Order: sequence, then structure tokens, then C-alpha cells
Amino acid sequence: MSLHQGRRLYMKTLLILGVIAAFLVAIFTAGYNDKPEVKN
Repeated sequence: MSLHQGRRLYMKTLLILGVIAAFLVAIFTAGYNDKPEVKN
């Protein structure tokens, strides 16, 4: 693997991780700010 391919793969991995992290934070904050008690 060349250096250029490695850097591109690294950037793609960072981008995917950033999207996943933002998605999880959005879900967590939405669920946290909704209601403390959960109805079954």
C-alpha cells in the first residue's frame, strides 16, 4: 500500500467515525432531552 492510499483510507475512516459519533450523540441527546420516565 502506498502512502497516498494509506492517507486516503485514514481520512475515509475518520470521516465514517465522525459521522457515527455525531449520529450517536444526536440519538443520545434526543433521548436524554425527551422525558426522564419511559413508558413501556
